[in-house]
Amino acid sequence: MIIGIDLGTTFSAVAVLGADGEPSVLSNGLGESTTPSVVYFDSPGSVLVGTAARDAAAVDPDNGVALVKRRMGEEFELLFHGTAHTPESISALILRSLVEDAKRQTGADAGEEVRAVITVPAYFGVREREATFQAARLAGIEVLELLAEPVAAALHYGVAARPGSTVLVYDLGGGTFDTTVLRIQRDGAQVVATDGDSRLGGADWDERVADFLTQSFAAAEPDSDPYDEELFLHEVRLIAEVAKKDLSERASRPVSLRLGGRRVTVPFDRSTLTGIGSDLVDRTLAIVDRVLSSAEGKGIRQVHEVVLVGGSTRMPVIAAAVEARLGRTPRLLDPDHAVVRGAAIRAGELAGAGRASRSTRSVVPRSFGVLIDDSHAPSGDRRVVVHTVHRNAPLPAAATTEFCTIVAGQDSVRVQVFEQAGELPSEDPAANRRVLDGELTGLPPLPAGSPIELTLRVSEDGLLRVTAREPRSGTVLELEAYMDGVVDGESTRRLATALGTLTVRQ
Repeated sequence: MIIGIDLGTTFSAVAVLGADGEPSVLSNGLGESTTPSVVYFDSPGSVLVGTAARDAAAVDPDNGVALVKRRMGEEFELLFHGTAHTPESISALILRSLVEDAKRQTGADAGEEVRAVITVPAYFGVREREATFQAARLAGIEVLELLAEPVAAALHYGVAARPGSTVLVYDLGGGTFDTTVLRIQRDGAQVVATDGDSRLGGADWDERVADFLTQSFAAAEPDSDPYDEELFLHEVRLIAEVAKKDLSERASRPVSLRLGGRRVTVPFDRSTLTGIGSDLVDRTLAIVDRVLSSAEGKGIRQVHEVVLVGGSTRMPVIAAAVEARLGRTPRLLDPDHAVVRGAAIRAGELAGAGRASRSTRSVVPRSFGVLIDDSHAPSGDRRVVVHTVHRNAPLPAAATTEFCTIVAGQDSVRVQVFEQAGELPSEDPAANRRVLDGELTGLPPLPAGSPIELTLRVSEDGLLRVTAREPRSGTVLELEAYMDGVVDGESTRRLATALGTLTVRQ
């Protein structure tokens, strides 16, 4: 069974490529085309995924988890009914639910093997990609490819079939934002530059709207204390999301709130929503400016087309802001399903079905570097990360750099490779995160200033390899990061055992 999966921050979806070569989005057990990316642990042996999980978590938030995609790649543990879980295992439960939906919709056998293209934000780094791979393995899925969401969107919009054009993809989902410049060539779409924010999305507008509604209620009923009513606050958050979505079709939408015997109707319209989220829109546009600047440095002088992706781009203020900034009317075509449809198209290509396979060349999402002791620092204890493979470099990428020992008689060298963690590269170790750590040993005692050659390679599919070599002795250290995931092997086995005991329901 070959499928495309959009593992989203707030909603996920699954699609297949039909015999006619067109993608079809599969509905879940409730008939919904998207499934809320929410998991609720209702007992030690059972979990809810989707709408029922979201509703249950509103009443019992301690046993529910949402927005877990924002935690992918982090060492973050959650405890439910005495069992520890990670972002990978939570995501695996969502993936399991999607796969079961797909099998039910297509009539596939329950035990049939599943191969999938799973989409990820283009700016996802090594750790986030590793975590996604691990989630898929825990769910019993063979990953054909981790496809950048903007490339998937380009396949959906059909712009990947227009050689010679340059496309900007503006992707504002429920929990993440990214924007990418694509160069369309005869053999497929090439990512020129990408940027984004993993903590910016429609959920932030929902939170702002919920705060506005709660403040409005408190102002209208000064004797009440809505901030102490947890159930009321959860209900307001759900109402806020619905009200925000309604304003995509309507200019105004009064909101009725109740607490105890008190009822307040809060006026709510597009201008209010625009004011509430104006700084959030500005943050997305600042990232757009940044990615365009990176693309310009690679010879891109003009963007021919702008496409909007992600359910949050339905807000009219988004299209208006993008058009005002870029001077080009953006296209908006089924943004909720753009990514999953593209994933299904790509899955079909890789499986040899339908259309001829195209390449989907991408770029290094974040800079990689080596932690070194700065011998020029007067204090003698300054450490910096020297980036040698830079973000937005075309994949595959490689760089060889020579560093020197600083201690006489040194017979080993610790090699620590770091990846950019913040929005912009920085030499500060705190603004990076370690992805590889090893030691080059067995060296002859080296005088201070002896050269050590370090080569960093990033393959087209994101595999990071590092080679450290001491030229005089020829001693070599090889390091690799890709498939082992964020948690260690023992934790992976524990998680797999825990997931195996759980029944997933909707």
